[in-house]
Amino acid sequence: MGSNTFSRRALFAKLLKKLPVNTQVKDPLFEKYSRKIFKGRRYSSLTNAKNPASAKLGSETERVINVSSGLKTYAGPWTTVEALHLLKRTGFGFKKTDVDTLLGLSVTKAVDLILTVDATPPTPPVNHYNNEEPDENGLPYGADWTNDAFVTNDIGGDTNANRTTGLSAWSLGLAFNQDITIREKMVLFWYHFIPIDFEFIKQSSNQFSNTNSARICYKYMKMFRDNATGNYKSLIRKMATQPAMMFYLNNQANTKSAPDENFAREIMELFTLGKEDGSLYGEPDVIQAAKVLTGWRVQNLNTINEATNFVANLHDTSTKRFSAFFNNTAIAPTGADELDVFIDMIFSKSKVVSEYICRRLYRFFVYYDIDAAIETNVIVPLAQHFVANNWEILPVLDKLFKSEHFYDMANRGVYIKSPLDVIVGTMRTFNMNYNVADTTNYEAQYDLWNKLNMAMYGMQQAMGSIPSVAGWQAFYQKPSFHEYWINSNSIQRRYALIEYFFYGFDVEKNGLTTRLEIDVIAFVKQFPDTICEDPNLLINECIKYLVPIDFSVTAKNAIKTQTLLTGQDADYYWTGAWRSFVQNPTDMNQQIVKTRLRSLLLTITEFAEYQLM
Repeated sequence: MGSNTFSRRALFAKLLKKLPVNTQVKDPLFEKYSRKIFKGRRYSSLTNAKNPASAKLGSETERVINVSSGLKTYAGPWTTVEALHLLKRTGFGFKKTDVDTLLGLSVTKAVDLILTVDATPPTPPVNHYNNEEPDENGLPYGADWTNDAFVTNDIGGDTNANRTTGLSAWSLGLAFNQDITIREKMVLFWYHFIPIDFEFIKQSSNQFSNTNSARICYKYMKMFRDNATGNYKSLIRKMATQPAMMFYLNNQANTKSAPDENFAREIMELFTLGKEDGSLYGEPDVIQAAKVLTGWRVQNLNTINEATNFVANLHDTSTKRFSAFFNNTAIAPTGADELDVFIDMIFSKSKVVSEYICRRLYRFFVYYDIDAAIETNVIVPLAQHFVANNWEILPVLDKLFKSEHFYDMANRGVYIKSPLDVIVGTMRTFNMNYNVADTTNYEAQYDLWNKLNMAMYGMQQAMGSIPSVAGWQAFYQKPSFHEYWINSNSIQRRYALIEYFFYGFDVEKNGLTTRLEIDVIAFVKQFPDTICEDPNLLINECIKYLVPIDFSVTAKNAIKTQTLLTGQDADYYWTGAWRSFVQNPTDMNQQIVKTRLRSLLLTITEFAEYQLM
């Protein structure tokens, strides 16, 4: 990660300098919810009340107005603005048709729709690479490879590398082609929370991983997709013996003669209990947990029936004794059953586990700053609801997304988009091509997805590539959290790619050319013609859909004059141009409105506010 991170105010100031329209007016959200003193951005939730020096900072770290809303059911307005807020947080961008669908429902029914995940599995990844490097098992072009194993390590390394790249591309393709539900966003949540790195597993020294890693990485991601809104405790149990995780955190090498503490540590520190104040397990607990986890081995990786099995003679048969934090639990030597007893023991610390996962959900879907009021009004009751529903994630999401807190103005337009949110969201919102014209040209399709994935890799987030077992810093690392997405390198890449989208470029592969260009006319024609022909109404509508914070009248007038009016001072310069195009769509009339609309939409997307949701 780059070291030059920016606060929201610094980000605004830096980016606004480059823009032709000066809109440096007071941001009402920032003025209402900012800290009183803004020097390096400190947070009340991160100060230590036991430290007198920290306690003196109280007046500096408290919000101007505390966010006091809680989990009471939201009963406010249900307009385009609220629908967009829900869609952007639960998916990657939005389609206007999705907005229209939600507006035809109540807020309760809208959330119900978002959370009704289709259990039908998507079409699996296929052989897209045969034209360049024939499959070493002879698998035909376009065939599903997820149940095709390499028996020996003599062949298959090149094919496995192609499949691994294809798996990353395919995963991104599912984000592009998501439906209106939360499934793909939840897959990303689980993947960042309990991650594996595709390349790390492929390069590991485990037998047959160099030729079969793509298959087990696919099955790991499938686990998240199949259980996107399911039971958290069940997911942790499944994850614990997933072959990909066995390799990633080295439990494959954990044996009674040489215990490996890697997975034992992370299942507690990162995946269930966390390491905040209430989580009081210690290093002796990690040592005992490692003993519990000895003996599990991935077997038959070179077949389609690979599995993680318990091998008794590799298991530590002593009684594992845990600390007072775990009520001095002693796990008797019962072999394979010890794993379930261990997980039950972790989840017996229900308050710690539930509050930890609810904080992680909150920081992913709402905002990163959890102060004392939010802890009391949101996290604690949400965690209690989680436990009461036997670790089911769906009721937690349901209560959060229907709450007054989720729609509180404090939580709108304050969250910096991840690279996936800004790029996938931009392409979906503007109805760009992310699927090639010929659906049977798998080589061209996967190449397109892979190029976009690599572009996002340069912005520090890509499918299949994770920086560490803790996931992406922006979702967990104090004190900056989402500000880690923005540095002097990544921000330039974001803006450069968006600008390329507006002017357009071709991607050529396997005899097929795919044009990546935002159709600005098609985008605005989604609005009624009465809006399109009025420059004031059109700018209002575009700002409402594209940025989460409204602009001042002065800023809107400046944008209008610079873009739709091309420097003129009367509205009819745009109205006349639009009407002429509608009545007589010649190339010349089309080019006039296209140039002005591109200027308008590019100007809006170049504002810092476009990086927020």
